[in-house]
Amino acid sequence: MRVSVACEVGGQSSGLCRQAGCERLAAWMRRARVRLTEPNPSLIYSRWSTTVVHKRHQGPFHPAHSAGGRLMSFYSKKTNRRPGVAGLCAAACLTAAFAGTTDAALVNKYTFNDGTANDSVGTAHGTIIDNTGIHTFTGGALDLRAHNGENSNQDFSNPATVGAYVDLPNGTFTDAVTAGTFGAVTIEAWFTVETHRDWARLIDFGTSDLGEDSSAGAPNSEYVFIAPRRGGNFTAGSTHNSAGDVFTDSPTVSTNVQHHIVYTLDQNDFTGSLDGTATLYVDNGAPVVSGIAGGLFLDFINDHNNWIGRAQWPDALFDGLVNEVSIYDVALTAGEVAANFAAGPDPVPLPVLRVNRDTGEVSLVNPAGTSFNVTSYSITSANGALNPAGWTTIDTGSFDPDGTWTASSVTTTDISEANTGGAADGGTIVGGGSQSIGSAWSQTPLSSDLQFSFTLAGGTSGAGLIEYVGDDPIRSDLNGDGNVDETDWAVFIANNGQSFGADLPVIAYLKGDLDNDLDNDYNDYKLFKNDFIAANGAAAFAALSGVPEPASLALAALAVLGLAAARRR
Repeated sequence: MRVSVACEVGGQSSGLCRQAGCERLAAWMRRARVRLTEPNPSLIYSRWSTTVVHKRHQGPFHPAHSAGGRLMSFYSKKTNRRPGVAGLCAAACLTAAFAGTTDAALVNKYTFNDGTANDSVGTAHGTIIDNTGIHTFTGGALDLRAHNGENSNQDFSNPATVGAYVDLPNGTFTDAVTAGTFGAVTIEAWFTVETHRDWARLIDFGTSDLGEDSSAGAPNSEYVFIAPRRGGNFTAGSTHNSAGDVFTDSPTVSTNVQHHIVYTLDQNDFTGSLDGTATLYVDNGAPVVSGIAGGLFLDFINDHNNWIGRAQWPDALFDGLVNEVSIYDVALTAGEVAANFAAGPDPVPLPVLRVNRDTGEVSLVNPAGTSFNVTSYSITSANGALNPAGWTTIDTGSFDPDGTWTASSVTTTDISEANTGGAADGGTIVGGGSQSIGSAWSQTPLSSDLQFSFTLAGGTSGAGLIEYVGDDPIRSDLNGDGNVDETDWAVFIANNGQSFGADLPVIAYLKGDLDNDLDNDYNDYKLFKNDFIAANGAAAFAALSGVPEPASLALAALAVLGLAAARRR
C-alpha cells in the first residue's frame, strides 16, 4: 500500500494530483456532487491542511473517512464551505493512495450439488421459494424447467402460487461490494436456458419500487441484473437507477446448452465511464465493456431482493437449469475468467462405495468437500458376493434422524434400501465422511464384481464408483479370516467330491471350488494343498491331512476291487 500526502489545496494540485489518472478521480468527484449535498457534521475538511477533523478525533486523513475513493461530505473548518475541485482532487488522491488491491476473493458460492441453495464458501445461504414443488435438481443443477412463463410479480406468500426462484439474504450483493476491493464485484454463473423468455432474469440483485418481495416494477429503484435475453438478440448485464439502464450486451446465448457468464462491475475503473466500468464475458469470449448507470453507487443499492431466477419487474421467471452462481468481492480479470471457464463448475460430489477387503465392511463415502444427502442406494453382484448376515441398515445413528428407511432386498446378489417415510430429504454424509452398512461383502477372490447405484436428495442419480481397499483375498481362505489354516481345511474336506451346479460362484468357492468350475474335486484339492503348504509348510499339511490324497484313495479302491475279482477266478 502506498501512503502519500497531498500538498496544500488552496489553489493548485500537487505532484500527486498530476499523476496519471488523477483527472479521472477529480471528474469522479465532480460526478459525486449528488452525494455532497447533505452535510456530514461529523467530518470537517481543512482547506489548509490534509487534516480531517472528526467530532471525537483530529488527525491525519485516513481512508476510513472515505468510501473506497468516494469522499464523504467535507467542509472547510474556516469557511464552512465545501472545498473546490482541487481540494476534492487532493483528498481523492489521498484515498487512492490508501486504497490497496486484494487477491480475487470468492465470498459466496451456490453449487446446488447438495440439493440445497446453501452457500458452500460463506454463510449467506439461499432459500428456494417454491410453494407447489415444481423445482428439482438434475445433475447437481437447480432445475427450473417446469416454468411455462409464470410471472415474477406473484404473491409468493400464497401456498398456491406456481413458480420457483432462490432468495438470497438481504445485503449479500452489497456485502461483496464493500469487502475486498471497495466498489468492485463479480457475478459468475453456469446455466442452461431451456426456453428464452424476454427479460427473464438469471440474476437480479437490488429492489423494486414497492420494496422487499415485490416485482411490481422498479423504474425509480437501483438494481443489477443478468438476463439471458433482454429483448431482441442480446444476452445482457445491466446496472439501473432512476436515470435508466446501462446495458452490457452480448449475442443471445443458445438454448439447451450450458453457458458460462461473468459480469464484473468496478467503480475504481473509469474505462467504461466516470461512474465505473461494467464488463461482460460469455463463454470466455471477448469482453464486452460499458459504463455503469450514471450516479449509481453499488454500495448504496438497497439489496433486499437478491434473487436467482426472479426479476424486480413483472417479467417471466427463469426457465432452465442453474448449475452454479458465484460472487466475488473484486472484479475478475480476463485471465481469471479464462481460468474459471477452463476449470468448469464444481463437479457434483457423488457417493463412492468403499469395500474393505480386510474386514468385509462396506461404506458409502463422500470424497468431496461439501455434504450431500442420500435417499437410496443399491448394490448388486452377479457372483453372489454380498453377505446378508453381515449387513446392517444405513439408517443408524444421526444419519437420517427424521426419515424412515426400508430395505427392498437383502440377498447375496442385491442389497437395496431407500428413504420411504418421514422427511424425504434422505440422510446426510458430510464432506470427507462415510456411512457404513456393516460387513456386507464376502471376502473371496470372486467378489470384486459389485455394481453400485444411488439417488441423492433433489433427484440426482447414477452409477457410483467402487473403491476396494486392503489386501486381495487369499485363495483357500474359505472363512475370510486372512489365513489358510486347519479351519479352512475342515470346510474344504467336508465338501470334497461334491458338485455345486445350483450355486452362484462365490457360494461354490466358499465350499472349496477353488478353480471356479462349480465342484470340489481333485484339482481343487491340489490347489488347496499348495496354498496350505505355502502358508504353513509341508510338514503341517502332512500332519493335518492324516489320510491319503483323494486320488490315492481312489486308486486303492480300484486295487481292492481288482484283487477281489482275481480271487473269484
